[in-house]
Amino acid sequence: MVKVVEAPAEGPLDLSALTDNLGFRIHILDLRMMKTLSERCAVHGLTPGAASVLMIIQQNPGVRHGELADALLIQRPNMTKLMKRLEAQGLIKRLPAQKDRRHVALGLTAKGEKAVAAARAEFAAHDEIVQGRFNPDERAVMSAFVQRMHDALDEAETPLPAQD
Repeated sequence: MVKVVEAPAEGPLDLSALTDNLGFRIHILDLRMMKTLSERCAVHGLTPGAASVLMIIQQNPGVRHGELADALLIQRPNMTKLMKRLEAQGLIKRLPAQKDRRHVALGLTAKGEKAVAAARAEFAAHDEIVQGRFNPDERAVMSAFVQRMHDALDEAETPLPAQD
């Protein structure tokens, strides 16, 4: 016999089973932050990922596509698709790498430089909304905590030495 369960009362779902899980809370925060940042970037025809890639190319002219993918944790096939899209939009250019002509170096076009300026403004405005309730000391502490979490994950991903 199947037990009939009453539908939950109207209103928000009870997420209390997960609220003590920091990873879950950060994930939900990230989704909410990316949703609003996506809306801001869309005004300029960009996604947050595309804007991030453009900003990193600007800071690292001549970077190779694989290095960029690895640094931003983007799977290489997805990075290839993104590079093709950004090139078709006239935002990036591919050039032979100076050290090894078999590789491709990435650079921004003039249109790409303008897109980066717009993206930086959107990222800064979004960051101010997200961190606006924190004073400079609290922001520094929060940044240090996030870095410590990154460091912990880096250590967890480092292979352990072989046991004899």
